[in-house]
Amino acid sequence: MSEGKQSRVFLAVAVAAAAAFAVMMFMRKGEDARPARAPAPTAQQATQNSHGPQAPVSTAEQRRVLRAQRAAAERTLRIETPEYIATVTNLNASVRHFEMKNRRYDEHGRHRDLVTTQLEEYLPLRTELGGVNVPEDAIWQMQALSPQAVLFTYEGGGFRVERKLEAGRGPYQLWSTIRITNLGEHARPVRVNLSTHHYVRNAEESTSFINVGNRSPALSRGLCRHGDSIAREPHDKSSGFAHRYHDVTFAGVDNTYFANVMATEGTVAESCRIVTDPRMAHVGDEDPDGFLFSSSLIYPRVTLAPRESTTVRSLAYMGPKTPDTLSAAGHHLNDVVDLGWFAMIANVLVKLLSIIHGFVGNWGLAIIVLTLLVKLILFPLTLPQVKSMAKMRALKPEMDRINALYGDDREKKAAATMELHRKNGVNPVAGCLPQLLQLPIWWALYASLSSNIELFRAPFGGWLQDLSAPDPYFIMPLLLGALMVVQQRITPQTTMDPVQAKMMMYMMPVMITVLMLFLPQGLTLYMFTNSALGIAQQRFIEYRLKNHPELMAQQGATSNAPPAIQSGGSSAKK
Repeated sequence: MSEGKQSRVFLAVAVAAAAAFAVMMFMRKGEDARPARAPAPTAQQATQNSHGPQAPVSTAEQRRVLRAQRAAAERTLRIETPEYIATVTNLNASVRHFEMKNRRYDEHGRHRDLVTTQLEEYLPLRTELGGVNVPEDAIWQMQALSPQAVLFTYEGGGFRVERKLEAGRGPYQLWSTIRITNLGEHARPVRVNLSTHHYVRNAEESTSFINVGNRSPALSRGLCRHGDSIAREPHDKSSGFAHRYHDVTFAGVDNTYFANVMATEGTVAESCRIVTDPRMAHVGDEDPDGFLFSSSLIYPRVTLAPRESTTVRSLAYMGPKTPDTLSAAGHHLNDVVDLGWFAMIANVLVKLLSIIHGFVGNWGLAIIVLTLLVKLILFPLTLPQVKSMAKMRALKPEMDRINALYGDDREKKAAATMELHRKNGVNPVAGCLPQLLQLPIWWALYASLSSNIELFRAPFGGWLQDLSAPDPYFIMPLLLGALMVVQQRITPQTTMDPVQAKMMMYMMPVMITVLMLFLPQGLTLYMFTNSALGIAQQRFIEYRLKNHPELMAQQGATSNAPPAIQSGGSSAKK
């Protein structure tokens, strides 16, 4: 393979990788090709969403009065830990607010609230009791057991329902224990459904006019872990859908950096249900303003004999998608973090980055050190490529003679080039293969950096104050583009024609620079460090080969021109 062909192979690989990259990111944005199934009409389609106005229904006035009465009757208590403040309500024994106390997550000077809905029927950890008739206007009895536990009680319809919400031992954990007792004289079936909800506006999920590779922090999906698999369901752009899975261990919703998940304790749920419902900002709008995600854990139905009780215990995790805190919660919650196709490699890189940060104390410096370590690990793969480039550079005089002798005769030029490579032990494929072998590692590194909550609003220094956001002044992307031009200039271009060489010189740096304008600073920092190390590595290996000719000789390179050139020259003169 000539170097011209090698360059075209590199370009083809880059284009293919970019295409796959774009497809994956496009799928992450919710462009699911499967036909969406619209949910059956429900009361939620006739009520106000968390951000938009109320839709007209036949009982709109009655609902308005009921909401006003319930708002007046609402009482709240707080469950507080070092990590969060959960405000719970007596209206339906669910969570009204869940505020994280870490200042790094604050919004507009206030604690970030993971509850994104306002109507009580869409609050997180809402309980639906099949077989137990809880009236729409029911008010639960509420008692603070401690600063970290609240007990709710409802009695009616022949049942007593007790629900305790209490803080867990680990960060961002909230346990729910529901006990149902049959007070009647006959056996009766009951079922517990536990639901959580999340509303996201389309404008919040958008990033920029170039969305490839740039995840909005608000990009949301419904989650359901069933068996050994996890379903991640983004919303459809124009309509809603419903999906159901069986043999379930957890369900919930998440976005790029935060999760609101419910996990079963002691038994698996019978099924889970993920629903997305488009919501219009105004009556008559054609396009939705946003989408309401609803995820439910549906527990098995049980039949209670008179005076018999059943208990359902669940763990709720509401907080950042930090690997350590998710792992501490157990219940396979670490599967919430989506690290893409090469998750096994990405998990190692995430842990390694965290270990490095423990030593250097700065996430930007940790990225630089991680890039250096990855470069050292991959050095055995990149060494043949750099040596191949050096040998190709040494053969440039012979390649110039071949080009002069054969001119536009492509077949003879290709045959002479192959013979030249064979005589001098040059294998252009040796430079292509290492690049392909490195792709899974680079892809895993991208996945680990682009979704790492530790980089969220983490400063590096100077103008780089949020490694999860694009560079506000575009300085790093422009520096990266300039560095890539330098890298192209020092790369041997022995067989390219001038037009192709010029294209490679500027086209790729410009493309990468434009892409990096809208990618997080952490990724740009990694790319810049990787390019700088690549230049240093190439210069070092070329210096070693120049000062130690025996290293080149070990690869079979010689300075003798092959016979093909001489015979080709005589035939060309004829």
